Amino acid sequence: MYHKFKNVNGKISQVLFLTTFILFVSNASFGQGFIKKLFKKKDKKVEVTTTTTQDDTLKNQYASSSFLLSNGEVDCAEISLKNEIPTPYQRVNLNETSTCQNLVEIQPGKFIDATYLSGFDYFNTWDNYNVNPYNISHKVLSDSIHLNLYDSTSTETAWAYPLDKPQRVTSKYGFRRWRFHHGVDVKVAIGDSIRSMFDGVIRIAKYNRRGYGYYVMVRHKNGLETLYGHMSRYIVKAGQEVKAGEVIGLGGNTGRSTGPHLHFEIRYQGYGFNPSDMVDFAQQEMKIPSEFELTAKNYELLIESKKSVYHRIRSGDSLWKISRKYGTSITKICRLNGMSKRTTLRVGRTIRVR
Repeated sequence: MYHKFKNVNGKISQVLFLTTFILFVSNASFGQGFIKKLFKKKDKKVEVTTTTTQDDTLKNQYASSSFLLSNGEVDCAEISLKNEIPTPYQRVNLNETSTCQNLVEIQPGKFIDATYLSGFDYFNTWDNYNVNPYNISHKVLSDSIHLNLYDSTSTETAWAYPLDKPQRVTSKYGFRRWRFHHGVDVKVAIGDSIRSMFDGVIRIAKYNRRGYGYYVMVRHKNGLETLYGHMSRYIVKAGQEVKAGEVIGLGGNTGRSTGPHLHFEIRYQGYGFNPSDMVDFAQQEMKIPSEFELTAKNYELLIESKKSVYHRIRSGDSLWKISRKYGTSITKICRLNGMSKRTTLRVGRTIRVR
């Protein structure tokens, strides 16, 4: 027989009912085994797993109204908590992003203005080791993009020449013998000051023995990145904010270099275009206004290089044999590689054949 016990509010008193039921079964012949079996699954604890997403982590970091940077300055005193973190990379005008919307942490305890990252998928592309980690198809080189290089109305330094005085360009951008040259080489003396061209954040500061030597790569707010190679040393570190004209290293002759010089590159979306389109190294000046239109013409040589065909020299190869294999002429091979018909073909070297 079941009984309902009600309290003054008319609700069923489950506790009193349960107590009466236990007394009933205890006096019956069910025994303790029945009671244990009845409540066997009731004693198990349900574990609740809380998943903290990267969005939640960032939002917690943004909760403070201001951040104290490593240089002692307070940046973005009034920060509005955003509902979205930087979106995956899209071909957009980064200059439409207003400054100081939020900060992002690029290294433990190191925050920078999110406008340095807003054109990229932050979690996949902030890389302190690879010059071009973006994995973007070279087909985007045919697109045009408007870039604001600097604020022409600002009283602060808008841009800076990378060197303290005019210097001679010793090697131009484009095809150079057996490989494509992604920047320009400018003569320097060992120990000369190397300066950041625009305001930015250091993305790479490392040593590359068979390439750039001691080099620094700076990301700028408009999405451009500048690279400074073959230095004798760098005096900055990854994640550090720098201003236009700030010294980031000293001239040198490290890495794959045959004499003291600065290897200077300007890249967008990971692909370098001719720095001479922006900088007149002989006159030590910027050739263009603050508004710059980056088009396929700036990438003309690089686009051509993507259509090129190369051949790795093997034992027994000759210019005649290679020209017959690829249906081209010896004269054209020599012209493409800056060599003569008498040049020794070294095994393992790569030459361009088309």
